[in-house]
Amino acid sequence: MNDDTRAPAGWLAVLVTAAALTLAACSGAGATPQVASLGTSSGPGTSAGPGASTGPGGGAAPASGATSGSSPASLPGNVTSLLNQWAACERGNGDPQQADPTVDANGVIWVIVPQGAQPAGDLHELEGTCTQYLAEAQNELRAANPVQPPPDNAEYLKWVNCVRANGVPDYPYPTGDTTNFDGSGVNPDSPSVVRVGQYCGNKLGLPTWWVNGSYRPGSIEVRTTGMPLNPTPPACVYQKVDPCSGDKTLSPGSTPSDGQGAAFNG
Repeated sequence: MNDDTRAPAGWLAVLVTAAALTLAACSGAGATPQVASLGTSSGPGTSAGPGASTGPGGGAAPASGATSGSSPASLPGNVTSLLNQWAACERGNGDPQQADPTVDANGVIWVIVPQGAQPAGDLHELEGTCTQYLAEAQNELRAANPVQPPPDNAEYLKWVNCVRANGVPDYPYPTGDTTNFDGSGVNPDSPSVVRVGQYCGNKLGLPTWWVNGSYRPGSIEVRTTGMPLNPTPPACVYQKVDPCSGDKTLSPGSTPSDGQGAAFNG
């Protein structure tokens, strides 16, 4: 996977019912409905829309309005041109409706893929036809907005252990590159879970942008036209007894368990 896919060399994709939220872009197809973060995603914050990398320490989508820093990200002069070149390349390779990507205040690249479209290249790995433009734009944004990298596997496990010790004992451990919250009894978007996650992130000295649930500058977020940007699964998805099915993908720093905890252990 691309070093910046909901986890550049170190992220964890958190799946809350794998159902409808896998990115078709991984196989060269367009982003499937709702979610798929291709850039270094966010950390323990809540989920977000424009404005989520997989692998150890990866985070969940950032909270709406969350930023990676106190000021807007720098936008190198050639980034817009590179993104426009990518869209033009796509339009010339079987996707005539592809719009130009945009860059938000956090330095995150947003790609909106038309429904039914098949991107010419692999948007997850940034390999194949046209993707060289996205890769270059990503590198330019990263160089202009350097930040601490996301947690690695060992750091992420320390974070999970801290969360479990501070009121969210059922926060699930990752399995490979994913953390599944289905039937765990833990709602990663619960305010109490978010609060504990941020406490632990700060305690362990993890990247501020990750702790706050923000996207890392240069992340590439792919969405499909007309699909929800921030799908919310029903509460029953998380219940331990007879959990229902849902459809939402989060990343590791998403918020932990619902209704639990507030006494922080040192």
